[in-house]
Amino acid sequence: MERLTFNVGGARGGARGGALVVAGRDARAAARAPRLAQVKAKIAVVRERYDWDYLWMISFTALLFFRPQDQIPGLEVFHLAELTAIAGLAAMAVRRLSAGQTITKVNAEVIGVIVLGAIIVLTIPFSIWPGGSTKVFSDIFVKIILIFALMISTITTPRRVRQMTWVMIVASGYIAARGVFDYLRGVNLVEGDRLRGAVGGMFENPNDLALNLVTFMAPALFILFQDKKTSRRLVAGALCVVMLAAIVCTKSRSGFLGLLAMGAVVMFHTARVKPGIVLAAIVAGMMALPVMPDSFWNRMDSIMNADEDATGSRAARLRLIDQGVQVFLDNPVTGIGAGQFQNYNAPGVVEKWRVTHDVWLQVASELGLFGLLTFGFLVSRAYSANLSAMRMLRQPRRRSADRGTRIADPSTIDNQSGLRKHAIRNQSAIRNPQPAIELPEADRRILDTNAKGMLAALVGWTVCSLFASVAFNWTFYYVFALSVAGRDILFVRRAAAREAEPAPAPAPQLVRAHA
Repeated sequence: MERLTFNVGGARGGARGGALVVAGRDARAAARAPRLAQVKAKIAVVRERYDWDYLWMISFTALLFFRPQDQIPGLEVFHLAELTAIAGLAAMAVRRLSAGQTITKVNAEVIGVIVLGAIIVLTIPFSIWPGGSTKVFSDIFVKIILIFALMISTITTPRRVRQMTWVMIVASGYIAARGVFDYLRGVNLVEGDRLRGAVGGMFENPNDLALNLVTFMAPALFILFQDKKTSRRLVAGALCVVMLAAIVCTKSRSGFLGLLAMGAVVMFHTARVKPGIVLAAIVAGMMALPVMPDSFWNRMDSIMNADEDATGSRAARLRLIDQGVQVFLDNPVTGIGAGQFQNYNAPGVVEKWRVTHDVWLQVASELGLFGLLTFGFLVSRAYSANLSAMRMLRQPRRRSADRGTRIADPSTIDNQSGLRKHAIRNQSAIRNPQPAIELPEADRRILDTNAKGMLAALVGWTVCSLFASVAFNWTFYYVFALSVAGRDILFVRRAAAREAEPAPAPAPQLVRAHA
């Protein structure tokens, strides 16, 4: 008479009393202890030091967002932003080359941004105004490439992720506060009563101002709802109120739609941990509705009701969509050159000297099909970076030494098929372990807030960008870089944990034992 039993570690193991026990469990647990110590030692190597390239990058970001050159006469001639960017890039090159590394960290996202820049350059000969397209690359996009690479190479710890996020939140709150103050004074208004930015650059246009505030309000909301420190929550809450007020003052329809989409993502993730906050936010929002000015609601009504659009911009946007599609169909490979849609004046063009007011039509009409595919790749990578970070953070924080290797008494499985399936499941768990990522609780919270905040920011940006030509603006690339930085930090920690994993136990095997 024959019966099936398990043999662990080879055919000579045998079965004892009809039950199989994994031998050496305590020895493996003891062997794991020094390996965990090695993980902690490797993590400690990535210490919080303020390298010069990181400090220069922070300085550049502050100058880009706060734009002091727009307020202090004579400061613009010094080109402070360009100088800090050059200093940061030089410091990064020295630091990485001296350590035997490449001049910048190279990953799929950095390559994708470089490829988009290369497409801009390659389409310049086919541009309707080559000089204008060259200016778009030299004045804007080459800086985006360099600063993006600098951010990916320097934002390497959770603390730096938080610091960079706070710089953008505080700067956006400052711009919003100045905007609300200007609105109350009746200055910096366009189209009668729409607020535009108090500074130039990416904050000047009312729709662009609303887009940026919606984007950077997202991480501020997660800090408000989920941060453990009261002082940070109070500051984030105040900045959120100011940014919300400024968005209302812009009377931007795209900003309003983006705000709803971004808010839905924030509420979804917050409801899973603090449902009471979501209910309170909904009640507060309903109470605030009567406070909104009638002019705001009249403009929002024009989203669905063309009769409410006194300026005719709604109808003009629809014509621009048709015009953008036609330009792309006429120039599907090379486009008409970066930044040149507003200069396109072919026969039959109705809306002259206007941008597409749609980021996807902007890229398609100006860079052609390859530019559109590359830009779509970048946006998809931004989303996937945050989703990957959230998946890694959902893994168990610690994995017991014998997880995946404990095998039940075969007598509890009543047939040969069940025994074989049981063995296969345990073999799979042994051969494909998922190492736990060792993170201090504070770092875990920072990276979780970053992943969720940047995801909500991307959703808000995506909705707003359907009504804005912002493919070559800074906003997306900053959110993109922070998304990738958070994911890569977790990749590094997971790789260190995998190196410290103990060797897997020998796979259990089915052997035949004779009675």
